[in-house]
Amino acid sequence: MALQLTNRQELILNFVEQYTAAHHYPPTLREIADHHGLSSLNGVKKHLSALAKKGRLVRKAGARRALHLTRDASQVDGVSVPILGRIAAGPPLLAEEQVLDRVVLDRSLVRWDRPFLLRVKGDSMVGAGILDGDHVLVKAQDQAEPGELVVALLDDEATVKRLARTADGYELQPENPKYAPIPLTPDGPVVRILGKVQGVLRLPSLV
Repeated sequence: MALQLTNRQELILNFVEQYTAAHHYPPTLREIADHHGLSSLNGVKKHLSALAKKGRLVRKAGARRALHLTRDASQVDGVSVPILGRIAAGPPLLAEEQVLDRVVLDRSLVRWDRPFLLRVKGDSMVGAGILDGDHVLVKAQDQAEPGELVVALLDDEATVKRLARTADGYELQPENPKYAPIPLTPDGPVVRILGKVQGVLRLPSLV
């Protein structure tokens, strides 16, 4: 059974549908906001995320005008991947309260269960080609092998590093000489592996 839309969601969905039919491409966030007299683009994003969760449209990575209408989300040839915000230690990794947004990626990019995207902050992994603001595409799992790029929860903060074996055990290594490795020792910070990095995406702005 289809989930009911709010009045605002219905108006936005109708506008996206009519705009797409007239122009053969979808509107941007700014065009949606201007049409409905909304000053906040964050408000538009929330409405679009709600519509995506209700299966009425999807947002595809790879284009500025990245909305795609669908009356049945299962017909979209892609995988809906959550973009996680600040990851907390308490809730399950892919709990809805940790999801900032979702994008649809081609199935050829996502061939595993429980994928997620995480926005990278900082320049500690530039040597691996991962820049500030990039999104890493991750396979959620709690184990990794030395040499693999991982997302780890370190003192309630998610970080991207390379897992390495040392004479004393293991450490999380940055790919930038400005930063020091993080030893994984019994008396050190609490570290939990959240997943293995499968790729890097530079998602375009939808504004």
